[in-house]
Amino acid sequence: MNRNKIWKGFALVLALVMFLSACAGSGSTTNSTNSSNTGSSNTGSTGSTNTDSGSNAAPQTPEPAEPPTITVYASDFAKVTPTDHDADPTIQYMREKSGINVQMVFVANSNYTEQMQLKFASGEYPDAFQSSGINNGAAALAVEMLLPLNDLIEQYGPNLKKNIPQEAWDAVTLNGQILGIPAPSEVKSSRILFIRKDWLDKLGLDYPKTSEEYLDVLRAFRDNDLNGNGEKDEIPFSTRQGFNWVMDAIWGMWGLSPSAGFEYNGEVIPGFAHPRFKEPLRFVQTMYQEGLMDSEFLTNSSSIWAQKFESGRVGSYGYMPSAAWAFHKRMVDATPDQGINMMTMPTPRGTGWDGPVGATFSTISQSYHVMNTAKDPVAVVKFFDWLFSEEGQIFTDLGLEGLNYKIENGKIVYDEATEVEHETQWRATLKMHGHNPVTLEAKYPGEAGEKLARGLEISHSEGFDSLTLNMPPMDAELQNVLFNSWQERAAEIVVNNEPVENWDKFIEEVWRKQGGNDLIKAMTDWVNSNK
Repeated sequence: MNRNKIWKGFALVLALVMFLSACAGSGSTTNSTNSSNTGSSNTGSTGSTNTDSGSNAAPQTPEPAEPPTITVYASDFAKVTPTDHDADPTIQYMREKSGINVQMVFVANSNYTEQMQLKFASGEYPDAFQSSGINNGAAALAVEMLLPLNDLIEQYGPNLKKNIPQEAWDAVTLNGQILGIPAPSEVKSSRILFIRKDWLDKLGLDYPKTSEEYLDVLRAFRDNDLNGNGEKDEIPFSTRQGFNWVMDAIWGMWGLSPSAGFEYNGEVIPGFAHPRFKEPLRFVQTMYQEGLMDSEFLTNSSSIWAQKFESGRVGSYGYMPSAAWAFHKRMVDATPDQGINMMTMPTPRGTGWDGPVGATFSTISQSYHVMNTAKDPVAVVKFFDWLFSEEGQIFTDLGLEGLNYKIENGKIVYDEATEVEHETQWRATLKMHGHNPVTLEAKYPGEAGEKLARGLEISHSEGFDSLTLNMPPMDAELQNVLFNSWQERAAEIVVNNEPVENWDKFIEEVWRKQGGNDLIKAMTDWVNSNK
């Protein structure tokens, strides 16, 4: 059944109910109902009526109050979105169950923040909009227009209080004021390592537990024809586009992330400026010099990188825990004859390091913010509170019963193909909850669920803090110093096999003088003022 047929049936029933209601109230005297912008239930107040005991007039029947209307701007996540909300069963279900007449406005994912900036500049303000915390994305452009939600959440957000942990609230809190509704991240440590378990099994090896064991595994991947094509074309470890976030699990063996903030000698410095950074840099140099690392790691685009691991040649890489099943499936689908078994693995511990390993903690996946121009902020809070209810979580994860899933013998049976068929994938933009075991089991049954659950379990057992996690973006010059200024020199040391000890000299004598000191001051000042 397509979505138009479903909605036409719903519309017919709704029209009948409204007709019967009108008939029932036709004998009533006129009454007035006080409207309210609180979004709460309104019993209304009646005007004067004929109360003569001899009157045979029927009892007055108040008309049902119209549901409050809110406008929400969100990214389309590069998915097909509804064009006719009144004919879309998913939109209608959401409105019916939440009790809020939600008007969704979808903005292109490719330039969402830029488009929101233009809308704000022209005075176009939604009731609520999507962002990535208050210090990043669209919210950073309009912090002064964000409505504090502390009291509203306390009064109208029982599901918000129940399901959102404090670290997620911290990502949207400024000076004690809650300025948004955060979506808790499903993961804790934001990056983990992936490895070909079938290759380990062929070699009789276990998952490596230390950086040295990891090197030995990669050497074995290099020296054996594990893909069975008679050529020495295996790539033990691959990554893309230089030292970007895909490499985080490598630095994380020594408890560092290049752009994260760490305290050292009374300053807050980026991970790559920490003296300990030499150890993972030495590890990467060893991988490159011994042929254990993709020789094109500096120039691999994401598409070229994907072609390499989908060809069955790559033994290990780093990525997000949530891709634990998707990446395995991509490889198996592309190369079905290799018996591929790509698994996530705990981060090996770097030599000489006894602190936490993994990657920086991820606290939120997205957030929504209420503007201080909103006509009915209570309705906004009530809507997002519904999204955090079990009903709302099933809706955003699995869609509609009868359209995207069915119930068989008390179990949810989800049909992923219906998402494309009925164009319902847009719901991901409203997925606000964290891990839900019920929907995870339904969406990823069998091997898929096992692989994903393992990745999430590893993620929740690892990770470390960044003191600057919620720091707002700095000006363009300092942003460049943070993300780009160090990469060329690091690449030279790795590729040219220069002494790794030269790194300290570069940081102290070159990098600090070329904007590094200004960056460190900005990071330190922000951390000190936000303790």
